[in-house]
Amino acid sequence: MKTKTFKHFYKLITLLIILGTVPVIIVGIFSYWKSSQVIEEHSAQEKIQNVYQIQMNVEQVLKNIDHSVTYFLNSPQTKQIIRSPLSADHFKKYHEIKQELNHLQTVDTGIEDIVLVNLRDNWLINNNGLAHLDEDEKELILSNYMNLPESSTWIQEDYEQISLNNDAKNSCSHYISLVKKLPFTSTDKTAVASVLVPSCSLTKIMEKKVDSEFYMILDSNQQIIAHSNPKKIGETFGNSQEILAAIDQESGQFNQDIEGTDYKVTYQTSRYNHWIYLSFIKMSDLNKQSSSIGWLTFLVCSILLIISLITSFIGSRRMYQPIRQLYKLAGDKFSSKEDHAHSHKNEFELIETHIEHLLDKNVELEGRLQSQVTQLKQFFTIRLLQGKVHKQEISNKLVSFNYPKTWKHLTLFALQIDALDQTKYNESDQDLLLFAINNMMEDLFEIDQRFTPVVINHTQVTILLDHFDSMEEYTHYMNEQAQFIQAEIKAAFDLPVSIGISHPFQSLSAAKEAFKEGKEALKYRFKSGAESIIFFENINQNYQFTTPFPTAIKNHLFDAIKVADREKVELEFDRFFQVLARKNFHHNHFYIIMTRLLYELIELMQILGVHIKGLDERAFFAEIEQLGTLEEVQKWFKQQIIYPLIEKVEERTESENKSLSDKIVHIIHQEFDTDISLDSIATRLHYNPNYLSSIFQKEMNVSFSEYLIMYRISMAKQWLVNTDISVKDIAAKLQYNNSQNFIRSFRKIEGITPGKYRTQHKRAI
Repeated sequence: MKTKTFKHFYKLITLLIILGTVPVIIVGIFSYWKSSQVIEEHSAQEKIQNVYQIQMNVEQVLKNIDHSVTYFLNSPQTKQIIRSPLSADHFKKYHEIKQELNHLQTVDTGIEDIVLVNLRDNWLINNNGLAHLDEDEKELILSNYMNLPESSTWIQEDYEQISLNNDAKNSCSHYISLVKKLPFTSTDKTAVASVLVPSCSLTKIMEKKVDSEFYMILDSNQQIIAHSNPKKIGETFGNSQEILAAIDQESGQFNQDIEGTDYKVTYQTSRYNHWIYLSFIKMSDLNKQSSSIGWLTFLVCSILLIISLITSFIGSRRMYQPIRQLYKLAGDKFSSKEDHAHSHKNEFELIETHIEHLLDKNVELEGRLQSQVTQLKQFFTIRLLQGKVHKQEISNKLVSFNYPKTWKHLTLFALQIDALDQTKYNESDQDLLLFAINNMMEDLFEIDQRFTPVVINHTQVTILLDHFDSMEEYTHYMNEQAQFIQAEIKAAFDLPVSIGISHPFQSLSAAKEAFKEGKEALKYRFKSGAESIIFFENINQNYQFTTPFPTAIKNHLFDAIKVADREKVELEFDRFFQVLARKNFHHNHFYIIMTRLLYELIELMQILGVHIKGLDERAFFAEIEQLGTLEEVQKWFKQQIIYPLIEKVEERTESENKSLSDKIVHIIHQEFDTDISLDSIATRLHYNPNYLSSIFQKEMNVSFSEYLIMYRISMAKQWLVNTDISVKDIAAKLQYNNSQNFIRSFRKIEGITPGKYRTQHKRAI
């Protein structure tokens, strides 16, 4: 054993060294490489996002100004004023346009002045008011603005060199101007509008992030529109040619040497006004974080390696000692030395086997104990609801099952599923769903809030406890809990459930009576509908002790069933239940009414001689008892009794009508060459002629007279082709008064005269 002990000891040392050093080295190298890569990618992405955000912020301001001014200049009022001469006498027009110009100059846009110039009538409007335009000013405007290539252009101007007479506040050395040549839709531009915005307002958007980083915006002339350093606004960027040469797409990054310093340049070009948004940050600053992480990683890895080596040597001896003791203890459990030697490769497998065996036994024992405790708790609750637990036993069970010992009120919740026909479940799933809901109730309420929930006879029962002194607080709490239960079940199973709530009680020995109250409350779903929360204390108040039965409506309903009038049956049946819904009576009286209606419907079937398959074999009254709401009962009657009864009546009526139609057709086929009529057939068959006419029209989709004429014409066609009987004789045989009437009828149906028909078809033969 000494050799084996020595062997495993060094194995343990070697393993600990390998496990301690190799992962540290690999993780250290990988961490440095990955962190440097992530930092570089993150920094690059951050710069792109910063530049893009600056572009979006700047262009949002510019576009808002552009859209607002364009909308103003496109208005009919502005168009009319631009085309008109304007002087001090036109006060109303001036006031209107000045009011609109002032409205555009808000703090959000940054506009300091808007200048509107009419070059044809030589007037100018700005914040100072209306002014006359002299020839020098007009010539300056024509050369500086009207020669711009675009009708709408953003340009940068030195404040001292702005061509237009303006009222800008000189808040910045340079201004960006939105110049629009008017009218928009004409090639002959006779007016111009200029919106003056200080360039410094754009610089405020570009706050400096670090000292080594700066931002700028260049226009198409490589002039600096905005800069992190406001003093550089208006200058021409010295490295613009090298920068522009490196820009080959809408956005990106590249490295650039500027005055002997390496920079990471991030750019974004604008589709809106072709400005270039630039960010410059020193490469040395970007690499500082990677370098610091590298040194920190090396230091941490070195310390971990040293600690790993020391721990491996010192800890291996101490670690192996308890392993040896466990091995000896586990080895004593084997029955023989041979089993000990051959059953396991080493002491670790033996220890592992025994530990697993003990754990399995422990889990199995805990599972059995927990299962039995849960079953015992459920059995105790069921016996409580059945009234089979004595007071002394209740006290003992509260202690043994670790139930709460004190409470202010106890309340029983009786829960039932309303209906499954409108859900994805079947009736066979009800027991499983109730079991799932019962498990959910255990999870929804803590152990100190409830006793063990159970399921009894399609009802899930939970006894809750509370500590409220006020009945108002108690009622509010119980109502909240009931709504919470309904919402959770709806979310988990998409099921409608109703809850009956008993009176509050203090002693568990009253649970049997509370259970009766909860079930009794649920029976009033027939009035309140699905997903109801019914307190027992709110029912059985002022209901009628008589059993009103809408006999007159029932008679109308039965009359409609006898003639299979579906529309009237629906109307009268809905009226029947509407009357019941307005009455306030005990639920037992409601089931008496339903039983009477069922009996009278069965009696109507017997009177009509109608038999519905399987009707006698079904426990209809038990099914009605299981229905919860008035709507469910109404739907049940329609689907199980009313609709099948109407279908049977319709089948019998259709069969009778079909037989009459067949008899009439047979008479026509046999006696078409005699003087027959619908009146004579009606007399022969003992029916009213109008009734026979409607039946024949419904079954054959043509009237009696039309069918008789078409059959006679078909016989005439056969005689014309197969015989040499004259047209006159055929007309006489078919009971026509003269041959002309026959020819007209034949031509109306076939489109040609009998003579031509005979010629064409005999020739074809």
